[in-house]
Amino acid sequence: MGLFKESPYKEATQQIISKINCNYKVFDEDCTEEQVNKVYMEELERGKEEGFVPVLVPCDETFAEWLDISDVEKEDIINSAGDNGEELLKEWYDSFMNDYYEDFGKDSLNEHEGKFINNYDINTFSGFDSYSGNGIEETILFEIPVDKPWKVIAWLPMGGWNECPAPEEMITVCRYWYEKYGAVPAVITHDVMEFFVEKPVTSEEEAWQLAREHYAYTPDRVDQCTKTGTLGEVAGCLLNSKVWYFWWD
Repeated sequence: MGLFKESPYKEATQQIISKINCNYKVFDEDCTEEQVNKVYMEELERGKEEGFVPVLVPCDETFAEWLDISDVEKEDIINSAGDNGEELLKEWYDSFMNDYYEDFGKDSLNEHEGKFINNYDINTFSGFDSYSGNGIEETILFEIPVDKPWKVIAWLPMGGWNECPAPEEMITVCRYWYEKYGAVPAVITHDVMEFFVEKPVTSEEEAWQLAREHYAYTPDRVDQCTKTGTLGEVAGCLLNSKVWYFWWD
């Protein structure tokens, strides 16, 4: 069996394809995580030459439903975004820290920071992995025709619920991260985003600052996606990682 699947696809896959309406390929569920990652990297390079940004979107019924009810125009989302991503993240971080202080007390802030733990990295995407643990979900690779990677959020708007930023806020942050770190949105579901970064941060100071920004983007990255529940674990991971992972509960 080849890497790519021919129609008919799953209903949610068909709905997402219809809504996004651009060039695409669909990975067969028998593909491995390694195969999908390899093709993505090839498409990322091809996109630089041909004027598109590849984005991986797994078959996701919730995301398909969200796209179906979303009626905001792409340009309206982009125009609603700001250019103050760094300030926005600091505002969110300070707000979360104030809440944390009120809930757990002053001593808890040092525990939340933790120690710098540089013992693992993330260099492959996994947001399309099957929950069963076998293979991947049926996954679409879209060729989003945009000149800047952060604009893909307008094509694939997710968020705006609970603590998940609204699409225009995501664009604001993604623009800042792209311009400062070269971060490119690569995997999008209704509750997961993964970015690709060619050159990870190179100093502990940068890693700590970026870890705080990641926490501001989604506290669950620290509170539920680490073993220690600390910023130090995320900071250590970022020093060696080309993939940034985010999840909203």
